[in-house]
Amino acid sequence: MHPLILYDANKPGIFEKVEECGAEILELCVLAGGCITGEHGVGIEKKDLMPIQFDELDMINQMRVKQLFDPKWHLNPNKVFPENVAKKFKEEDALTSYGAEP
Repeated sequence: MHPLILYDANKPGIFEKVEECGAEILELCVLAGGCITGEHGVGIEKKDLMPIQFDELDMINQMRVKQLFDPKWHLNPNKVFPENVAKKFKEEDALTSYGAEP
């Protein structure tokens, strides 16, 4: 599904309403068994919606894989994971202790 929400950018506050509408559409997609992304990936527009589909541990595991291939986080910086989860991951010893069982 590729929803296209047309709006008048000259109307104050409309952009926020359109973003809210888009988030609701994505949430319905996930509830129906779909996902928030298609062939285009997450990107800046959808990164804060990742928790609709993935819990924090899922995202941490995805960041572990990213870190294996991009240890300095140079590729697509700040374009995939919500900033609060990425920051927590980077601050902790994520590869060895985050979410690990005792």
